[in-house]
Amino acid sequence: MLDDSFTPEPFQRLLAALMELPPSQSPLQAGDGGIQLVLEVIDLALHTPPACSHRIVAMTYLSKHARHRLGLHSLRDVHALLEQYEQGDEGDAELARLLWNVEAREHVRALRVLAWFLSAYDITELAQWHAWMGTAGFEEALRESLDTLGVVAVVLLWQAKSGRTDHGWVSRFARRVLGHAISEGNAMLAFRDIAEAMGESQLVLARRVAQLERVALGVEDAPGMRVLWWQCVAEELTAQIASEVREAADTGATAGSEEWRVELSPVAALRHGEAGVVLERQARAWPAGKPMVTALRLRQLSWAQGLGLWLEIEGEGRLSAGFQAAIAARFEAAGHKAPRLRHMNAASGQHTAWLAAWRWEEAPWVPRDMAVVDVRRWAQDTALNAIEHWLLMRGMLAGKPVAQGADLAAISVKREASNEKKF
Repeated sequence: MLDDSFTPEPFQRLLAALMELPPSQSPLQAGDGGIQLVLEVIDLALHTPPACSHRIVAMTYLSKHARHRLGLHSLRDVHALLEQYEQGDEGDAELARLLWNVEAREHVRALRVLAWFLSAYDITELAQWHAWMGTAGFEEALRESLDTLGVVAVVLLWQAKSGRTDHGWVSRFARRVLGHAISEGNAMLAFRDIAEAMGESQLVLARRVAQLERVALGVEDAPGMRVLWWQCVAEELTAQIASEVREAADTGATAGSEEWRVELSPVAALRHGEAGVVLERQARAWPAGKPMVTALRLRQLSWAQGLGLWLEIEGEGRLSAGFQAAIAARFEAAGHKAPRLRHMNAASGQHTAWLAAWRWEEAPWVPRDMAVVDVRRWAQDTALNAIEHWLLMRGMLAGKPVAQGADLAAISVKREASNEKKF
């Protein structure tokens, strides 16, 4: 059901989401410019007259099933696939079913022409393709290749000048951000006003939206399930840190009990925004000059930026260059990436704060049909990975030898035990 009302609140939500769009391609870390070019070229083929009435459905099938099964990672892969099927009604029909699960011989023919055209001008990546489309040389190439391109030339010129091929993606983006469908007319009017407010070209902004949406087609996502995932992460982090602090106090490893405050971002932010969980050590008199951990943050980038996870551990005290190198070696020896370390306020105040950060490969795109037990296990495993980093950093600051591994072994046991739990 369409909701044609467009009040200031949804307008602001759409504006915020568009402002968070990354400037470069591959926002979901799902591939490079070569993959993005493959998706755009195939999308263009489906838009060639007679335009496929179920273009986004066909692209969804391609992203979820065909692209990975057929190994389409670059334009070269597309060429190799096209060469396997003889040009003609039978070969084109079979290839259409493989790519889109529909009868679309005309669009396979358009794909053959597009692949030829881009290869003839050595186009291999999306950024290169878009840059060329804005030059006089592109229009000249269209004129020179008009006999071969046919109606495809019209679609290419249309896209280069108006960006109207991206209307369907803009509408889909608006639906995902707002949580309900709105008419294409209202979506595009709002999009026009937002582009003007941002000082951005509608064409460029529409391309960025299309890049995001085409990649997102291959990823199932239920924001409500993501909220559950984060709640489970926070619960496990809190329990594990409390357990570690108790054990340290019992063994005399700390002078007294530590208190940590946990704060989970609001539900609305966890669904689509840059959000996560923060565990912060309660303020107390800390020994001057002694490095220590004061906070742990696990956060996701915004939905528009792909929800990539970042782990950050913050602390007080100056870390020498030699000690930073030792920290990097310790993490690499434990099978983790070395952190990005930096001091944050070395020139001000009595304390020097430092920040260690890791960008993780995973992102909390949670499928709607994922069982709750699997969501919890995934969250627990993520939390235990964060705790492992926390223990390694605390161990280094406490002066534990690199070979000391009892804490990490205990975490491994806990991780295995969490996989055996039944909920």
